[in-house]
Amino acid sequence: MIAVLTTNGGTVTHGDGAATTLLVATIGGMLVFERADISAPWKLTRKTLEDRHVSALLHVPDAGLLFAGAHGQGSLVVSKDLGVTWEPANNGLNSTHIYTLAQQKRDGKTVLFLGTEPSALYRSDDLGASWVEIPEMMTVPDQDKWTFPPPPHIAHVKNITFHPAEPETLYVCIEQGALLKTTDDGKTWTEPRSYESENDKFYHDNHRVLIRPSNPKQMFMCGGEGLHYSADAGETWVHLMTRQDLIGYPDAMFIDPRDENVLYLGGPGNAPRDWGARKSANATVIRSTDGGVTWAHMRNGLPEEVIGNIEGMGLYHWDDKIMLIAGTATGEIYATENDVESWYVVSDDVPPISKGGHYRWFLDAKERLNVEDRYGRNEH
Repeated sequence: MIAVLTTNGGTVTHGDGAATTLLVATIGGMLVFERADISAPWKLTRKTLEDRHVSALLHVPDAGLLFAGAHGQGSLVVSKDLGVTWEPANNGLNSTHIYTLAQQKRDGKTVLFLGTEPSALYRSDDLGASWVEIPEMMTVPDQDKWTFPPPPHIAHVKNITFHPAEPETLYVCIEQGALLKTTDDGKTWTEPRSYESENDKFYHDNHRVLIRPSNPKQMFMCGGEGLHYSADAGETWVHLMTRQDLIGYPDAMFIDPRDENVLYLGGPGNAPRDWGARKSANATVIRSTDGGVTWAHMRNGLPEEVIGNIEGMGLYHWDDKIMLIAGTATGEIYATENDVESWYVVSDDVPPISKGGHYRWFLDAKERLNVEDRYGRNEH
């Protein structure tokens, strides 16, 4: 029973009982926490890939494989023993800077997808033994506007989402630059962009898309301008949450597998540049029970102020229960297994859990030097 905490990649997992293993992606590699049962405390039992900033974990239980993609020169590796040993899995990839991973079931087989920086989308039909780029994604217009605020300002594929009933329909979030859609398995692409507005401070800063399983035309998209909702498969959007709301810069987002009207969001009130000014993201987790119309804080057990942004979240479900796991850019891990009534601390002393260099906003120059010397970070 394996749960995963990762900024990108396979954030939703499930099993036959409560999770007893927790895999965590950090700037200092992957950590493995274990416990005997749900009543026992988590213990850190293993560290691996300590020389890499792991950006995306993907567990493929049917094949007994665990993939780890890393920022910078970290590339992609795969393990058949939950990270005890690793092998390269980068055959066909043109970039070593891996941003996200995703898996899709097709006719009983597993198809893998991978997104990189610079922006490129890859597919594997042989469980990662080889990868083939989908070059047609890069034929959409306005690519000259794609960017990413930190130097060297190169955009990346942030998230890949699959239509639950139409295998050839995919949505890809480019950070920053586009929400892309294909209905023919990547042969042609469109860019539904009616969410644009004069208040779009960060050009098409799209983080993640969720699709309601029972009605795939209903979609949620979170990003630098808050939360949007579409009832027509992305053709038109309603702006549900803005920078003035509880979370103005959401990234982590889940639909409760037990009730599609229940949504969870994790993140800060504002964008990263504001974190640096106050040395705090004041992050939180919120829940909606009415499909995103109204929201409430779920903070019981969290610190009064969560300094480091909640950069990664995972959802593990079993029977009629869920577990949410949240990891911060200042190295804390929190979890809840009682319908978010209260959180508990898994660990408060791990390497930062961070998308790219977000952890840097919470450090002064000396602290940053110490952290980056310790973990040997080279993001680009």
